[in-house]
Amino acid sequence: MSFGIKNLRRKKISTQINLTYGLILFLTLLLVNIGTTAGIYYLFHHQAERAIDISVERTIKRVAETQTIDEKFFEFDIMPSVVFRVVDERGKKLFDSNPYFAATDKMLKFIRNNPPFWASNDYILIETPNSFFYYKDLPLKFGGQTLHFHFLRTITFEKKNIRYLLWAIFIADLIGLELAIMAGQFLGKKVLKPLREVTKTAREISIGNMNKRLTVENSEDEVNELSATFNTMLERLEKSFTQQQRFIADVSHELRTPITIIRGYADMLEKYGAEDPELVGEATAEIKKSAQDMQYIVENLLFLARADAGTQPLNNSPVEINEVLKSVVESFNNPRIEFIDDKKFEMVGDSEFLKKMFAAFIDNALIYSEDEVFVTFENFGNTAKVKISDSGIGISEENIDKIFDRFFKVDMARAKSEENKISAGLGLSIAKFIADKHEIKISVESELGKGTTFILEIFAK
Repeated sequence: MSFGIKNLRRKKISTQINLTYGLILFLTLLLVNIGTTAGIYYLFHHQAERAIDISVERTIKRVAETQTIDEKFFEFDIMPSVVFRVVDERGKKLFDSNPYFAATDKMLKFIRNNPPFWASNDYILIETPNSFFYYKDLPLKFGGQTLHFHFLRTITFEKKNIRYLLWAIFIADLIGLELAIMAGQFLGKKVLKPLREVTKTAREISIGNMNKRLTVENSEDEVNELSATFNTMLERLEKSFTQQQRFIADVSHELRTPITIIRGYADMLEKYGAEDPELVGEATAEIKKSAQDMQYIVENLLFLARADAGTQPLNNSPVEINEVLKSVVESFNNPRIEFIDDKKFEMVGDSEFLKKMFAAFIDNALIYSEDEVFVTFENFGNTAKVKISDSGIGISEENIDKIFDRFFKVDMARAKSEENKISAGLGLSIAKFIADKHEIKISVESELGKGTTFILEIFAK
């Protein structure tokens, strides 16, 4: 049985549905037919038994009412379907309601010894090659002698009709089963057609062809829901693949510059280093700076990789935001930063990560503005707001949604400040990750040529 089920599971879903549906229908029809047949047989046998019972009751009543047997004795109602015979002790026939019926002694040779379970044990079943009878012998004391009252009820006609009915049911079941299987195949093909389209579309999708989509009809069935979900998944995959391609290209571009600088100065040192001490100092400084730039990029990439993998742990503890901001501002040691402090505000978070987040926003403001950068901290009880404002080049409306994408940078040629011109475009991505982890809401207000303000809304926990 288990082997058969395993083999069935290897079949196509449409085949599994048809076979399972056919098997369930077959078993259902089988049980219904067995129950129906048993019920019909019981009904016919019960009717025969009831007819004899009524006849017996009437006979006993008649015997109790009279003490002589004459022609008038037999003038009482016996069930018309019952053959009624009376014989004395010597076997002499005193009355026969149907003399053309087969003799009782001949029929008793065909007594059935194994009656069906629906037949009563109070009666004898007689089954000849061509007929079937119920028989009951009722001995009664009458006029000083014992008379035998014989009751016979045939169900031959009913049994023949049952056989015809069973054959008709059997043929109808076969036709119904065949029609059901055909209908199952038709419906299976119709229902599974979208799944085949999913398979076909999945096979057609490749690295260079990710714009394929399934057709979603205007209905609320599960198949359309699957198609819509599949399309959503394809959109996410396409977006992710596009981002990955851009990510790889940006990483290559960002690392190419410091590597080129290092190789260029290494070649110069190899050729002229021994003869020009000034060149050695300049080359060493540039190589060191390029190495630091590469280290910055690699460390940030590793940070984002751990963030994507969910393995970047947070060391949460009570943190005073005003103190964290103050330490970040002091670490820049830049006179262009003006810090406006408010009373202290405490939250639960990772102080090092929060410093990294605030530093990314301040660094971004310094790069794209040559004027003062205002860092404002405001306490509102259960919430606090940190605003980092600059009067730099601003961000266009179409780019506001992109500034937190990895390696996205506003054109560096338009950067206002000459200090810290190196920007890999990873700082705001990391800041966004840290903000999300601390449930900090970020909003951006910007206008081209007038500057940008980042507003961080922080909630106490």
